[in-house]
Amino acid sequence: MDKPSRSTVPLIDHRAALRSLRERAERRRLVSESLPPTTSAEVKRLVQELQVHQIELEMQYEELLVLQAEAERSRMQYVELYDFAPVGYCTLAANGTLLQLNLCTSQLLGQERRQLLGRRLALFVVPAERHLFADFLSQLWAAPGQRRSCELTMRGPREELFYAQLEGVATPESDDETQPPSSCRLALFDVTARRQATDQLGASEARFRATFEQARDGMLLLDNQCFTDINPVGLHLLGILDKSQVLGRPLASFWPEMQPNGRRSLDVLMQCLHTAQTQGWCRLEWMRYSPAGEEIWDEMSFNPVVVNGLSLMHASWRDVTARKLGEQLLQESESRLQLALAAANTGVWAWEPASDVLYQDARAQEILGLVPPEADRPLVPFAQLRQALHPTDAARVEEALAVAQREHSVVDIEHRLLRPDGSVRHVASMGRFSYDEHTGQPLRFVGLVRDITARRQTEEALGSRNRLLGSILQNLPVLVARLGPDGRFREHVGQAVGRMHLAENELVGQLAAEVFPHSASHVQRLLAGERHNYAVNVLYNGQPVHLQCFGFFDEVQQEVVIFALDITEPELLKEETTRLRLRQQQEVLSAILSTQEEERRRIAEGLHNGVGQLLYGTRLHLDTLPPSEGVRASQQLLKEAIEATRSISFELTPSILEDFGLEVALRELVSRIPASLSVDLNLHGLGEPLPGLLATAVYRIVQELLNNVMKHAQAQEVFVQVSREENQLHLSVEDDGVGFDAGAESSLTGIGLAGIRTRVGLLGGTISINSRPGRGTGFFLNVPVPAA
Repeated sequence: MDKPSRSTVPLIDHRAALRSLRERAERRRLVSESLPPTTSAEVKRLVQELQVHQIELEMQYEELLVLQAEAERSRMQYVELYDFAPVGYCTLAANGTLLQLNLCTSQLLGQERRQLLGRRLALFVVPAERHLFADFLSQLWAAPGQRRSCELTMRGPREELFYAQLEGVATPESDDETQPPSSCRLALFDVTARRQATDQLGASEARFRATFEQARDGMLLLDNQCFTDINPVGLHLLGILDKSQVLGRPLASFWPEMQPNGRRSLDVLMQCLHTAQTQGWCRLEWMRYSPAGEEIWDEMSFNPVVVNGLSLMHASWRDVTARKLGEQLLQESESRLQLALAAANTGVWAWEPASDVLYQDARAQEILGLVPPEADRPLVPFAQLRQALHPTDAARVEEALAVAQREHSVVDIEHRLLRPDGSVRHVASMGRFSYDEHTGQPLRFVGLVRDITARRQTEEALGSRNRLLGSILQNLPVLVARLGPDGRFREHVGQAVGRMHLAENELVGQLAAEVFPHSASHVQRLLAGERHNYAVNVLYNGQPVHLQCFGFFDEVQQEVVIFALDITEPELLKEETTRLRLRQQQEVLSAILSTQEEERRRIAEGLHNGVGQLLYGTRLHLDTLPPSEGVRASQQLLKEAIEATRSISFELTPSILEDFGLEVALRELVSRIPASLSVDLNLHGLGEPLPGLLATAVYRIVQELLNNVMKHAQAQEVFVQVSREENQLHLSVEDDGVGFDAGAESSLTGIGLAGIRTRVGLLGGTISINSRPGRGTGFFLNVPVPAA
C-alpha cells in the first residue's frame, strides 16, 4: 500500500516574528533620529514615512509567513485525518468510478490506491446486491446535499466477503447550487462484526423464543407479578386457548385465595419472588383447582432476567400433581411398612467373633429360647446358640456363616432350633458381617431372626392338601384351571381334561373366551372379582362336555381359579329322561287334543245331521201352513236356530280345513267375523299343506285369539299374519284395543290363553305377549314345521 507524502516546510513561531519586527522598527526609528541635523524637515518626514511603510510591508510579510505556516499545518492535519482515518473515505465520479480514496478504503477493498483509482466501486459489491447500490447512488444524485445510508455485502482481500455500511452525500463543485453535482463523497464502515453480532443476537433470540415456545414445561415472563408472555404449554396448564386472556393479568389471580396450609396464595408468591430477586432463584409448589374442581399441584421455578433493558421475572412451570400423589402414596406406603415391621415381631441379634458372645433383644430371646446368665445384660455365649441348632441343620448353618464371612455376602437361611422344653421351632435368620477397615477381620455379625414355625406348619398342611388335590384331580372327573387377568389360561389340569381330548396345559396362553365362547360371560364375571357358581355346556373337538363350575378371583396371585366337576354323564341321563318325559307329555297331549278334535267332529256331525235335519224338517212343515203372524214368527226363529246350529257346527269342526287347507280355512274364519271389527289378514307361504296337527293347532289358536279380541279387547281393527319361512311358522295377532298388563299373573291365567300355551308347547314353539293398558295387545308365536 502507498503512504501519503508529508511536506517538510518549517513551522514559524509568529510571536517571535512580531517581537523581531518590533525590534527592527525601533532600530529604524533610531536611524531616522540619527540623521544629520542639517537634514530638512521634509526629508526627515519622507524618510520616516518610508521607514514606516517598510516596516508595514515587513510586518505584512511576516504575517503572511505565519498564515502560510498555519495553513500548511492544517493541511497536514487534514491529510493525516483523511488518510489514516479508521473509516474508509472515497469520492465517486458521476459514472461511479473512484476519484479519491483513503488508506482504509484501499485496505477494505484489498488493493492499492493507484489500482483502485478510476475503477467502478460497484465491482466490489456482490452481484446480488448491485441493484441496491445503484439505487443508493441514484438517491444521492437525485437529492444533492442530503445524506443517505445503506448496508451492502462487498468483496475484500482474497475475495472475502464483508458487510459495509455506506453513508454519502452529493455536493456541487461550486457555490452555485443550480449546477448539478459532479461527484459524491462516501464513507465506508466495516460493520461485519456488528452484523455478525446482530445475527448472533437474532439467532440467540430465535433460540430463546423456540426454547420458550417449544418447551415441554410451561414458560412465562412476569412484570410486577403480571403476565407479559406465556408459552402454549402454560396456556394448556391454565386451560386457556387465547393468550390475550392471560396477558396483563396477575399470576396469583389464577390460584385460589388460600393454600391447603392456610397461607394466602399471594403471600406465598410474594415471598418466593422476593427470594428469587435477592438470591437469583426460588422454587415454589402451590395448589390450584381445575375447572372440574380437582386439586392440581404446580411447581414453579423463578429467576430474574433482563429483556431489552427491562427487569422481568422468568418462570418455568410444570404440573406435579402425579408426583405429589406419588409422594403421598409413598409416605403412606412407608407408614404401612413401619407398621408391618412392628407387627412382624422380628428379633435382632448380634455376634462378636472375638469375644464369642451373642447379643439378643427381647423378641430374639423369646424366639431363640436362650436365657442370659445375667438378667440385666442380654448377653449369652455363642456356644449356646450352636447347641440349640437342630443336629440336622447345624452343619448347614455353620457353612452359611463361613461363606458369608469369606465372601462378604448376606446370610439368608431357614433352620430349626431345639428348645429346652424339647419342642422344635422353625426360624428364618438373615444378616451380614461388618469388618475392620484396616485389617479386614470380621468385627461383628448383625442379623434378624423370625419365628416361622406357624408358616412352616401351614406350608406342610398346604403341601398335604396339594397332594390330596393332586390325587383328586388324577382320580376324579374334575378340572382345575387358572386364568390370568387378561383371561388367558395359565394352567388347566385334571381328569376332566381328557374328556375333551386335551392334554394338560395344552391351552396355556390362549384366551378362555375364544376357546370356549359359551363361558365368556362367566369368565368376565370372574375377572370382575365375583365369586360365581355356574353350569356350562362346552363343545370342544366335537365332544360335548357338561361342567358344574365354581370360580373366584385370587387377589394375591391376580388370577382366576376355577374348579369344575364333569357332570356330562348325569346331564346326558337327565336330558334323556327329560326328552322321554316330554315325549310322553306330548303324546298324551296329542292324544287329548286328537280326542278333543274327534269329539268336536262327532258333536258337529250330530248337530249337522241330527238337530240340523230336524230343524230343516220343521221349517218345511211350517212352510206348508197357511200364512199367519204366528207362523211367520216361528219361521224366523227357526231360521235363526238353523244358522246358529250351522255356525256352532262350523266352529266345532271346520270341514273346510280338512278339505281345502289352512289358508282357505283362515279366510273363511275371518269372513265370519262381524263387520264391526275390521280384520287385516296376511298369509304367506301356505301354499304347501301343513301337517294336520299343526294346521289344526294354528287354526284353533287364531280362532281363540279372535274370539278374545271380540269379547274383551273393544278393538276397532285387528291385524293377523301367518307366514311360513322354511321350517318355521310365524303367527302374530295384533289389535288396537284396551290392552292389559302383561306383567300381571292374573292377566295370563285365563282358560283360552292356557289352551294356547298348551298347544304351542305341544308343538315345541314359543309365544310372547306384548300389551299395555290403552295401547292394544300383540301375540307373537313361532312354531317349528316338522319335516315331511
